[in-house]
Amino acid sequence: MPIYGVGISYYGRTYEEGKKIGWRDGFRALYAIVKYNVLR
Repeated sequence: MPIYGVGISYYGRTYEEGKKIGWRDGFRALYAIVKYNVLR
């Protein structure tokens, strides 16, 4: 059974389309890094 390569395209959303990230998201990311890596 041969394997075929298939081309794909991806267009990310713009800020106006709902790609919103704020300071709370950064805080949660730092919390997760500390929780799962430092406090093991």
